[in-house]
Amino acid sequence: MMSYTNCKMGDVQLVTIHSGDDGSGYGFSILGGVHGRPLVGFAFATEADAKRARAEVAKAVEKAVEITPQG
Repeated sequence: MMSYTNCKMGDVQLVTIHSGDDGSGYGFSILGGVHGRPLVGFAFATEADAKRARAEVAKAVEKAVEITPQG
């Protein structure tokens, strides 16, 4: 399993939500590796919720010494 030490946060953007009512929302991804491959994505109903969550997740990503995708 690959681990990443050089992760960064993607921007909040309009996304399609694939659960529940299957509609539009806002989300962001944690990007890893040299090519910035999305490792995990988050989706929210509102842009404000996505921006707040991104700020909190960014704190954890900045402190992480390694990020390992599961699965």
